[in-house]
Amino acid sequence: MINPPNFKETKRREENGPANWPSSRFTHIMQLREEALMSARQVWADYIWFVDCDVFITNNQTLKILMAKERTVVAPMLKSDGMYANFWCGMTEEYYYHRTDDYKPILNREQVGCFHVPMVHSSVLVDLRRVASEGLTFVPSNIPAYKGPHDDIITFALSANRSGIPLYVCNDQVYGFVMVPLEQSDTLQHDYAQLTNLKLEVLVENPPLPVNELLSKYIRDHRPDTMGFNAIFMINLERRPERRQRMLQCFRELGIQAFTVNAFDGR
Repeated sequence: MINPPNFKETKRREENGPANWPSSRFTHIMQLREEALMSARQVWADYIWFVDCDVFITNNQTLKILMAKERTVVAPMLKSDGMYANFWCGMTEEYYYHRTDDYKPILNREQVGCFHVPMVHSSVLVDLRRVASEGLTFVPSNIPAYKGPHDDIITFALSANRSGIPLYVCNDQVYGFVMVPLEQSDTLQHDYAQLTNLKLEVLVENPPLPVNELLSKYIRDHRPDTMGFNAIFMINLERRPERRQRMLQCFRELGIQAFTVNAFDGR
């Protein structure tokens, strides 16, 4: 669990909670993203990769793979512990999210490849070598006659559309995961629980998420307990050590103290 700084000391005056997004907060994010984009252009960078802090990239070849796609804008598909992901398959006339029949097959990797979509966010690679990329922006005032909402990712998507730049999301590899954004009434405790769920989801097919040494001081380890029971036992086939290791990692993440009992099935 992450032990964050006191929210009251860091929030904006207009904010009612950690998940409240007043216009000034969107403006701040727009400015930060735009500054990064402009800085990359000024130093003649070939690419810029926007990665949000609630993204977990588990494939260490992600950047190389995305660059090889040779797209102006491309994103690796990132799953959550639910139906949320970092792309849209539909957008309303008011430029907001619209779920379509194309979404689930891409999300569940029933269809595999790179797909043209109206929106990508959270982890986006931009090829700055392409002239068309000069039209990309996160600031609404940079788009003539902009009528969309005051939102950084929607502004970026509309600037791409105005510049004739298709947005692609690729699910040909398992690239990583993303957190589901909090609702305005959610607390940080809800976010902690969601992060735990996501870390358990990662363990299904991947090793545990590593903790950067610079951030390790913010991690508060669980003190293992038996959840009110006298004891908890895990019965595991001795010939399945990889499953045992995964279960022990899950128990460690959940703070569960369990005793392992070796099982045999006659093989």
